[in-house]
Amino acid sequence: MTGVSLFAIKRETKQAWTASGLRIPVTVLCAKDNVFFSKTDTEQYLAFGTKDIKCMTKPEAGNLKKAGLLSGIRMIRKVFGDFGEQQVGGAIAPSSIFTLGDVVKVTGTSKGMGFAGVMKRHGFKGGPKTHGQSDRERAPGASSSGTQLGHVWKGKKFPGRGGNKTVSVENLQVVAVDDVTGEIWVKGVVPGAINGTVQITKINTGKFEGMFKKAEKVETKPVETEPAKIEEKTEKPIKVEAKIEEKKVEKAE
Repeated sequence: MTGVSLFAIKRETKQAWTASGLRIPVTVLCAKDNVFFSKTDTEQYLAFGTKDIKCMTKPEAGNLKKAGLLSGIRMIRKVFGDFGEQQVGGAIAPSSIFTLGDVVKVTGTSKGMGFAGVMKRHGFKGGPKTHGQSDRERAPGASSSGTQLGHVWKGKKFPGRGGNKTVSVENLQVVAVDDVTGEIWVKGVVPGAINGTVQITKINTGKFEGMFKKAEKVETKPVETEPAKIEEKTEKPIKVEAKIEEKKVEKAE
């Protein structure tokens, strides 16, 4: 089932450990609200996200009723690939598309940088900081050629709006899939900001050793033991024989 796509929301980027103890970077993607919207002989559409149906237009709400959906959706996109015998209006579980070790391509919108210079936008080194060039450290330098015509060629790297473009990262590997939470863990970094929407496309299959699992804590019940009997030591009364000295009183004769 290569070429099949699902939409997801980028949650976070963190580190995790494989079964052999190798630390890897992991991006958590939530692909919970994917619905097979419609299908024709040549096209098929996928709905993703939730939205209040009151905020949608009447034609859009009518299409949702035809598909058997009672709640609103955020976006509808045309997708490719073979979804098998997936019914229209049915939710798609992540595990039905992706398995451990699958190689995927993730497409998203990169973070916008606003109007940026050539050093931030294109990675220029900058000019020398000596010989009186105090105001040319971050300048782009000469822009045109010194030969005939001497004009700026199309596509020259200049300052301008950086980021906010559609970027695809290929050869990422799926390391975990959970249908309960709808999470897909991908090994590597995914373009876009947190809570941004990305598209995950299956490219090929592969193998993965699995993630490290923490040992479950075994609850040990305390053994009930009878309290030790403490023998009370009773001191025997000591018999004291009082010696009464009889004083002889001499009678005066």
